[in-house]
Amino acid sequence: MVSQAAIYFFHIFPAILLWFLSVMEFIPVLKYGPEFMHHYILYAPLYATLLLAVYAICSIIYAVATFNDCAAAKAELIQEIKEAREDLKKRNII
Repeated sequence: MVSQAAIYFFHIFPAILLWFLSVMEFIPVLKYGPEFMHHYILYAPLYATLLLAVYAICSIIYAVATFNDCAAAKAELIQEIKEAREDLKKRNII
């Protein structure tokens, strides 16, 4: 079974290789493309990083907005805290 890092590497490496070969002009994209395309190709890693950051922020905001409140877990946690306090009082720690 392949690790997640290896899967990520095999998905990202071809894109990085294509970008690098385009910038170094082994692939003549900059020569045949329109002038405005040079800017997009040169700064493609920066754009990809910014888009990844926007995606991460949006996914965190969505997860926080749709977070479910669990009343049963809250009651159980409060009961465990009470039991822990009673146990600490018996041991004269509190």
